[in-house]
Amino acid sequence: MDSPDPKFANLVRDSDEDFIRQLYAELKKMAHGKLASERAGMTINTTGLVHEVWLRLEKSSPPAWRDRPQFFAAAAEAMRRILVEAARKRLAAKRGGGAEMVPLDDVEPADIAADERLLGVHEVLDQLEQEDPYKAQIVKLRFFSGMEYEEIASLLGVNEKTVRRHWEMAKIWLYRSLSDPR
Repeated sequence: MDSPDPKFANLVRDSDEDFIRQLYAELKKMAHGKLASERAGMTINTTGLVHEVWLRLEKSSPPAWRDRPQFFAAAAEAMRRILVEAARKRLAAKRGGGAEMVPLDDVEPADIAADERLLGVHEVLDQLEQEDPYKAQIVKLRFFSGMEYEEIASLLGVNEKTVRRHWEMAKIWLYRSLSDPR
């Protein structure tokens, strides 16, 4: 096993402000990319998502981060879980949730399909992770973090063509899994 990257070894406790600012900017870009593809009316904004991710990473961080890929994989997973939790809350609220009755004329319809799609992808992604963790990691970075192919390739240390190939295979696998009426 490689020795930890010194920049990541004590990330949460690190006093290198420039390094922390750079990571924060990258997390913010990931969050912005993901939230841009979400439905309108999300109750969390880019900054809120980044802060929630940072708090979760701080609570669950290993004694030392090995490198950028490990850190951003954990960030993508945290982002995924935050968005899934928010979707579950919205779907629960859709079913009543003790809300006050309001005339239909005063209500804008919510995009329930987007929340259901997010939860569906979340569930089958766990299955994909069992079968092929590498493809699952690419899906998390692309779908839940909104990263571009080049960014993922750089992060994982492979070429862009490899990322695109695995992404396409993962999409087919996910589509089949989501379409299977079992």
